[in-house]
Amino acid sequence: MFVVRRIRADDGALLRSIRLAALADAPGDATTTLARNQAHDADHWAEAARVNAMGGLQATFFAESPEADGAEAVGMIGAYANRDGVVNLVGLWSAPGYRDVGVANALLAAVAEWAVTAGADRLRLWVVERNEFARRFYESESFEATGATMPYEPDPRINQCEMVRQLH
Repeated sequence: MFVVRRIRADDGALLRSIRLAALADAPGDATTTLARNQAHDADHWAEAARVNAMGGLQATFFAESPEADGAEAVGMIGAYANRDGVVNLVGLWSAPGYRDVGVANALLAAVAEWAVTAGADRLRLWVVERNEFARRFYESESFEATGATMPYEPDPRINQCEMVRQLH
């Protein structure tokens, strides 16, 4: 089993560890690189944790499992609110061995709850067009493709597709 919680201000080292694990596991799905994130110092991660732990503009959530073999978290998602009622989702990741068991669903539910309290009326994300698994997952979570695309930063020959979910 696992629990989802919002990041705490003192979780900088955990944020770094989980973000680097996610980038190492799925390097072709992020708009940043493992090397770029490894180069950030401890102050960067501490500040990111502090900012994501409070307020209604951005948040990070972890999924934790007491059964995890030495791991401190088995999943993560980040979110930030726009002024137009949209909360953007970034970096959804479940650790190997914790996929297809509800971790990603629980992380999305936590963000949706936070988004409603932040006054948002919809969630938005961008998914790499070649990632059919992710697209199908998001569709199962009531996200719909809008038809909008933009180039994928690491390789502009590939597009990202916008998906939106209404919050009611």
